[in-house]
Amino acid sequence: MPKVKGTIIELKSKGLSFPSIARVEYEIDGKKYQIEETIKLVSKIIKFGFIPIGQKKIPKVDCKEGNLVTIIYNEDNPEKCHIEGNDGIINC
Repeated sequence: MPKVKGTIIELKSKGLSFPSIARVEYEIDGKKYQIEETIKLVSKIIKFGFIPIGQKKIPKVDCKEGNLVTIIYNEDNPEKCHIEGNDGIINC
């Protein structure tokens, strides 16, 4: 599937332990598109030295407003797409 760079134009945060929703704008053949996608979270172990003391959730994709992300899209229907590396259900 083809890829294109998109810009995160809005990030709605639901809190530290909940996923954020990213609105991304991308352009294909001169036409602009936007998607909203929930950013998936993964657990990361917190350690004190070598001893695990807890976990925190971090986004699978580095996302801040203005950041570029890679969009994978359907060539026949560019509105069908998802953010590369943000594995999970596609909501386009």
